[in-house]
This record gives sequence, C-alpha cells and structure tokens, in this order.
Amino acid sequence: MKASEQRLVLVLIILVAVFATGFTAMRMLGWQRTLDKKARSVVMRTNETKQLLTEAPMWEERLAWLRTAQPQMTSVNKANNDLDQSLVETAKNNNVTIENKQLQEPAETSYFHQVGETVVVKTEVKQLFQWLHALQTPESFTLVSHLTIQPVPEDTTKVTATVHVSRLFSLTKTPAENTVESTKTP
Repeated sequence: MKASEQRLVLVLIILVAVFATGFTAMRMLGWQRTLDKKARSVVMRTNETKQLLTEAPMWEERLAWLRTAQPQMTSVNKANNDLDQSLVETAKNNNVTIENKQLQEPAETSYFHQVGETVVVKTEVKQLFQWLHALQTPESFTLVSHLTIQPVPEDTTKVTATVHVSRLFSLTKTPAENTVESTKTP
C-alpha cells in the first residue's frame, strides 16, 4: 500500500469514527432528554400526590358532610314536585316571573340521582342573579347546568332567561360502595 493510500484509509477511518461518535452522542443526548422528561414527570406526580395527601382530611370531611346532608330520593314525582315548589317559592321571593316550565328526564350517575326542570323566566338582570344565587345554596343540592339570557326588546330593563335547574340526590349506597376507604391499606 502506498503512503497516499494509507493516509486515505486513515482519513476514512477517522471520518467513520467521528460520525460514529457524533451519532452515538446524539443518541445519548436523546436518551438523556427522555430520562429528564421522565424524572420531571415523576417529581410532578410525587408533588401532586403529596398535595392530595395533605388535602385528604378536608375531602374526608366533605364526604362525611355529603353523606349526612345530601337528601335521599324517595320518588321521582316527589323530587320533581319539591324542586318545582322550590323554584316557584324562590322566584316569588326574588320578583322573578316564571313564564314556562318543563320537566327534564331524571338521570342517575354512579354518584347521584338527578331531577331537573327547564324554566323560562322574565325579570331584571339583578333580580335574576339574586334568584340564581338563592337557588344554588350548598344545602339545597340545586345547580344551574345551563343558562341563556336574552334582552326583552319591548323593555330594556328586563331579560328573558332559559334556565336548566337540577337537584342532586344521594344514591343511598353503603360507604364501602362509594368511597376509596375500601382501598386503604393498614
């Protein structure tokens, strides 16, 4: 082999080594980035878990309140009547005129029974929001799931609102059936 051929082979070997080193370095940097992402994810999950554990007593207290305060549904008709009476009474107390009412289909989720009613009301904006505020106390387990407000063209001080109001009732399950207490380890 001539000296020029040997230099050419040596340069070729050096180029292959440089490219191999560069390729290996890029792969290692990619692995490092992946490991860093996984480490950050683990740290974030650990912090979230610690935060949830510090909040556990508060959530257990809220669950105990729910068990004692949330009403039981004896019948769908009675629940609908109670909701309707509540809507009429609070509307009257807040100077809200109910123009139309329509019952919603009762629903059951894995956590509660729900009955609802869609009402169309006509009133001033301030009175509407006072009425909505009066409806949605925690003790009543009543919520507004949808609200549409439109101005009344004839009277600019009033609005017409379509309100979907629902009331939630307990499923009457035993505590072991609807809590995480059954998964606690000693």
